[in-house]
Amino acid sequence: MGGSTEADFDIASVDGPALTPQISGIVGLCLTSFLWVIASWRLLYHYSGWCSKCCTRPNEEEGINHLRTDGLTTKRILHGLLWTAMTVEGVGYADMVATNSSNKLNYTLLDIIGRGILEFSTFIIGTVHWFNLTSQARAGDKKLAFTLFPVILAIVTIAVTCSSTFEAVVLLNGEYETVHDFRANSKIHRITLLVESAGWGIHAVIVAICGTMVYKRISSLPTFSQVRSQAKRNIITKMIIPMIFCALGYALRSGWMAADFASRILSPDTTFEAGVGWWVGNCWVPTFIPSMMLLYSIRKRDREPGSIDGVRGALLQSPHAEAVGDPFQSFQQTFRDFEDEDASLPSNK
Repeated sequence: MGGSTEADFDIASVDGPALTPQISGIVGLCLTSFLWVIASWRLLYHYSGWCSKCCTRPNEEEGINHLRTDGLTTKRILHGLLWTAMTVEGVGYADMVATNSSNKLNYTLLDIIGRGILEFSTFIIGTVHWFNLTSQARAGDKKLAFTLFPVILAIVTIAVTCSSTFEAVVLLNGEYETVHDFRANSKIHRITLLVESAGWGIHAVIVAICGTMVYKRISSLPTFSQVRSQAKRNIITKMIIPMIFCALGYALRSGWMAADFASRILSPDTTFEAGVGWWVGNCWVPTFIPSMMLLYSIRKRDREPGSIDGVRGALLQSPHAEAVGDPFQSFQQTFRDFEDEDASLPSNK
């Protein structure tokens, strides 16, 4: 199986010094292993909440029925996909370290299956989860957005998956001897770069819109003006920060792929896919940061629908339906929900 060894990495890189496959593999394997451990822990945590119902006594089951949800949910699917992505990418990075080469096997595992299909699908599930909770909590009046944006995300996911699949078929078909030849001369690689760049860019915009809708809804609450400024900053930070960092991560990967596509067209002798900038800006940061943000944001077990994690249902209901009591007490509960993983849902009475 053809590959580029350390000696072949004297190609012109426009994004900093070229990294050898072994160095790239070691760094990537460390980051991927860290995420894999956390994803494994969270996967067991979420599925144990589902499976524990089978082991509870009848008098205990009624007490947790209102807290835990049966079946596959977006949270459980997200953790399963993320764990699978980190497993596949970990194998790809391990192969880079072992062979000190960029070959068809690790390129397929990392760039096509890992980042192109599994990572993209994982992050899409996270965004759909945010939209579902935002819609259930009525965090905005744009009802069309709750239908339109998930449909757009589904179409984009299909397009990215199809283009990545065709790229894998062409690469493994044997027409190109090395990965470098494939990147430099393959039309499907350029098409995939363009499709994925557009897909990550659209995803970034939609996440930013979702965050904006939640922010406007919370900041427009009648009780919000009675909360101290420091508490306001904490509430907004804990609710919006994951969306901001995810959107920035998706936009960063989109920008690097667009730059690489332009470079392939304007200057085929140079590449964006070997330098330190590519590995940091396109591979490691857009994988690590959004993954950590999603693991933090969707960290609690599945419960009955109707509220955003860490946000009381009353906070996001329609202003006309709110019963204004002690506003600061409700926000204090928000803080406790963020810190206490196993806290019961607060009463909205």
